[in-house]
Amino acid sequence: MIYKRVSFYLTTIFTGILCLFAILLSTPWGTQLTLYFVGDISPIQVKYRSGAFLKDLQLSHLAINNEQMEVNATDIRLTLNLRCLWKKQVCIDELSLASVQVLLNENSATSSDQLMAEIIIPPIFTLPFSVKVKQFYLASAQIKNPNLQVKLTDFSSILEINDAALTIEKFSLAAAHITLVRSDTVPANTTKTAWPLASLPKVYLPFKFNVKSFTVKELIVNELITTGDEETLVHIEDAVARLSWFKTKLTIDTLSSNIQKMGSFSLKGKLDFVPPYNVDITVLDTIKDNEIVPELNDSRQQTLLQGNLSHLAITVSSEGTLALTADAKIDLTDANLPYELTTQVTQYTLPSDITQVITPAMFVLQSQGDLNQQTIEFNSEFSGFGYQNVAVELSANLQKDLLKINTFYLKDFNADNELNLVGELQLGDKLSWDINLDTSGFTLPNIDKRLSGRVQGNIASKGFWHGDEWALSLVNSKLTGQINNIKLLAEANIELNHQGKLAPSKVFIDYGDIALNLNGYSDENWHVNGRVNVDNANLWLKDIESSLRSTIDISGPIQDPEITLQGEIEKLVMANFSSDAIHFNAAYRPLNNHEHKVAFTSMLMNLNQHTIKEVSFSSNGDLAQQQINLAWLGDSSLNLSLDSQYSPTDEQLTIQAANTTFSLGEQVFKSSQPIHLLYNNKLNTLAINQHCWLGSLSQLCLNDNTVLNLTKGDLTVALQLDTALLKPFIPEEFRFDNTINGNISIGWQPDATPSIDAQLLINAGLLQINKENELHKLLEWEQGQLNLQMNDNSIKGNMTLSTAVDNTELLNASTSISLTDNSIKDSHITINNFNLSPIQVFVPELSSLDGILNTNITVNGMLDKPIINGEMKLTDGKIKVASNMNTLENINMAFDFKGQQAIVSGGVDVNKVTANLTGDADWQNELQGNFNLAGEAISFSVPPDLALTISPHLNAQINASELKLSGRIEVLKGKLAINKLPQGSVSLSKDVIIVNDDGEQVTLEKPFNILTNVRVAIADAFQIEGQGFVGRLGGELQVSQQPQQPLQLFGSLKIPEGRYRAYGQDLSITKGNISFNGPANTPYVSMQATRSIEKEDIIVGIDAKGLANSLHITLFSKPTMQQSEALSYLVRGRGLDAKTNNSNAAIGVALGTAITNFSGVLTQIEKLPLLNKLEIDGDDEQASIAGYLGDQVYVKYGVGVTEPIKELTVRFYIYSRLWVEAVSGLENSANIYYSFDIK
Repeated sequence: MIYKRVSFYLTTIFTGILCLFAILLSTPWGTQLTLYFVGDISPIQVKYRSGAFLKDLQLSHLAINNEQMEVNATDIRLTLNLRCLWKKQVCIDELSLASVQVLLNENSATSSDQLMAEIIIPPIFTLPFSVKVKQFYLASAQIKNPNLQVKLTDFSSILEINDAALTIEKFSLAAAHITLVRSDTVPANTTKTAWPLASLPKVYLPFKFNVKSFTVKELIVNELITTGDEETLVHIEDAVARLSWFKTKLTIDTLSSNIQKMGSFSLKGKLDFVPPYNVDITVLDTIKDNEIVPELNDSRQQTLLQGNLSHLAITVSSEGTLALTADAKIDLTDANLPYELTTQVTQYTLPSDITQVITPAMFVLQSQGDLNQQTIEFNSEFSGFGYQNVAVELSANLQKDLLKINTFYLKDFNADNELNLVGELQLGDKLSWDINLDTSGFTLPNIDKRLSGRVQGNIASKGFWHGDEWALSLVNSKLTGQINNIKLLAEANIELNHQGKLAPSKVFIDYGDIALNLNGYSDENWHVNGRVNVDNANLWLKDIESSLRSTIDISGPIQDPEITLQGEIEKLVMANFSSDAIHFNAAYRPLNNHEHKVAFTSMLMNLNQHTIKEVSFSSNGDLAQQQINLAWLGDSSLNLSLDSQYSPTDEQLTIQAANTTFSLGEQVFKSSQPIHLLYNNKLNTLAINQHCWLGSLSQLCLNDNTVLNLTKGDLTVALQLDTALLKPFIPEEFRFDNTINGNISIGWQPDATPSIDAQLLINAGLLQINKENELHKLLEWEQGQLNLQMNDNSIKGNMTLSTAVDNTELLNASTSISLTDNSIKDSHITINNFNLSPIQVFVPELSSLDGILNTNITVNGMLDKPIINGEMKLTDGKIKVASNMNTLENINMAFDFKGQQAIVSGGVDVNKVTANLTGDADWQNELQGNFNLAGEAISFSVPPDLALTISPHLNAQINASELKLSGRIEVLKGKLAINKLPQGSVSLSKDVIIVNDDGEQVTLEKPFNILTNVRVAIADAFQIEGQGFVGRLGGELQVSQQPQQPLQLFGSLKIPEGRYRAYGQDLSITKGNISFNGPANTPYVSMQATRSIEKEDIIVGIDAKGLANSLHITLFSKPTMQQSEALSYLVRGRGLDAKTNNSNAAIGVALGTAITNFSGVLTQIEKLPLLNKLEIDGDDEQASIAGYLGDQVYVKYGVGVTEPIKELTVRFYIYSRLWVEAVSGLENSANIYYSFDIK
């Protein structure tokens, strides 16, 4: 019974416990009760939302707070079920967290010893059941401590844990951002720790750790610097890993990623954590997009790590832009890291700026040693700097701060260049050297084109430098050769130290026109003398021409040497300065508080055509006090005396200047009182006393005692300026009479341009210009004001001028320009009733210019695209060109500005007839304009040949690259007189080449494209006279032109009436038509000109057809006759003589007569009253002259050629076919004639 009772009680208790656990795990209130007790007995605080442990538990917040850290998690969800308990397994279907924040306290870091202990003794655990998490998800997490910030995004995993293994099926992380905080503080106590790899622990993992899939999409490591900015150290993308670890063996199946600005890498291998850790790892990487060393891009490397950490063999091979093989051995367990290295590089790329001057080949590097000492053997070849296949050999030992060069050898077999260097160099606190350089011949490298040559010799130098102690020696050093094709000889034997001990030494340099010779020694005193001669300084200083002669002496006690220089600089020319001779004398005692005496004198100096004479400068004193004198005479003069004292303890320099006088031209300035300056080096200040510089008409004053902060401050001076002082800076043809007074403030601060604030009053003044020894007034004003402010960011200014006539404001202009964005703000220009007539003097082509200009505009916006508002008006304008009868009067133009466009309107009277001009301009995108010109019956003349009356209606569209001209021009009437060219005039040949003064061909480039589409209508009242033609012309032409194409004409011109003088005769134009169909110089001509022989009722003429440059001319007649007969009628007015047997001879006589007629004799005779239609004729028997008196009386007078027989014929026309004729000569007769046609 007792047994049953006990069993019952135990069963009841166990059942109760199971029921209690079931209630606590499966009911919401049981879960809340459990969480309450957990929060009451632990630092875990939980906010319950819904569900139970075994039924979709949701927590709104979970917090853990202890001394080491603070953890806060939100929106936690747990789905746990017990269906797997029969397999001794806890199944978690889902565990998700919206966010986790972990704050690690500063003292929570574990010491290195503790970390090592944890690795040496890993925790061993056994679980009575296994745990399987089907889905773990963390949306975001933040981990912070004072030196580290970690942000994780979208972390998910599937894992399984049992007593024998931890398996991660799938590990995925979208982004990890790690920020390291840079600290500028240095730890107060730095404990030296033992080398961590010297005693390696055995790392043992008693269970299997498998990572089947590990993926990180993006990993960024930044460093937060003290300025608050972040610098990216590492940016890794697409990191993938698969590995396993059991007991001491770690196997990495794959580990790969892409590193931005570096490339990609992959790793696989094995590692055994039994000391000294056996390693067998292969690393493959590809370098591309490397910004730090771009020369390594497109190269691939393979690295093999084999052995153990005490004897690790490293083999590296690379191909691509970098081709190398390297073998190394290193002991990582030794704190000194002993190593052996052999590297052979067969291909590599240097930076582009280096490859321009040097071409590398291959090199071999061998080195061994440890962190304390290294041995280097280096062999290579290169070409560059003017050398070909130079062999380089270096053998050196480096031990701490001591570099010992056993061999440094350069050999260029092609040019017989050889250089050998051996020696030692001690670095660190004490710098010392012992170097011997020897060369049998070496060509200087082509580094600077200004320096070339070849030298040979040796240099042996030894010395040290430690604080204030130093020593230097050059022993039997000598260089010979040529530099820049000038012979060089340099020899030196020097041994000198900081105590002034100088062994017998000599320095000799002979280089072209430069010679330096120094000899001497020191015992208790200095005994050094020498000489330097420079015949032509231009060999070294291209912008200076001069010669120098000087002696050098060093004397005095060894602790107080005195350096003396005496010499002369002759024929000095540099930039705009020149002097025939400058004498100098200087004595300097550097160890006696820098005592010095310096004097420069010159009889004549020139600076920009400004001549000064008897120039003298002297300075005497030491570091404590100095006296300076400067004086000269000439175009300007100065007499300045300065006394200064310097206090090293206070670091103050005091300067006093007595009453000083200087002159500039006729202007003489004197200081109103002695000037006192005090410079404080500690405070960086300068104190200046109140004083003025007084001139005859100008003065500059500092009105108050002032202390200037030279780092940041300002200075205000009062100015009274007469513009006569500016005469040297104003063009000679201008005369500016005015005085200006006001205040000018200058401010300064570090890393900024000085600022200027000027407030000036402009008194009554006059601006004139001298033209042909006559003064012309340009502008006159009564008063004005000028204000100007300028600094790093902006320029602001305002100027006003008032006229002298009625004291009205002539000009008011102000502006504000931002220099940061090149913009204009609140600028305006107002001009009232400005008369343009004074401007005529600048345009000598004009005989008169008048007009009144008024403007009131504001300007804003960008400098290249300003926004302009307001108006500009020109009224009562008048322009007349010299030697031109045309006048432009009543010019009234208005420009209305509206933002980035302007509207133009106005008119002008051309010879008392009005023409209107309208249009607009726009510069919103680019400057462009559209203008219209319209007028009716405008008459103008182009002396001496052309007079026109036209009605233009034109439109012009213009921009920066194109002009479009269109519209219509009506030529109502006009006259063109074509003057005969002077005898011998010829046109330019097509192969003529025009050149400028330098002999270079002048290219005539059109400034922009021209497009023309203009209709020209010419009324038939247009007259033309010249080249034998008198008549009228009319018709219509279309003037067209395409960009960069010649002008073309389309249309026709007709000649309704005209006469043309040809073959010595006046021919009537009975038909005339000129057609244009393209090129202006090749129209099609169709024209007939006739002559009527009234007494015989015959009409003869010429018919011209074809292109103007290839006319086809034929003779025609009515009635029809032979060509020779028609030519005779055309030239002589009658047919061929019957008794003339040779018709060709008759035609020749006729042509001779025509030439006579064309010579101009008849033209002059026809100018006599009542005479017209004169003609000269002749044959082999008689020469005659004939003409008409009026329209009905014909008179002819002939003289015999072979016999002196004179004959006078008078003919009176009753009708054209009926006339009476009387002849008086050898025989007299009187007859009546009637003419008729026989068919």
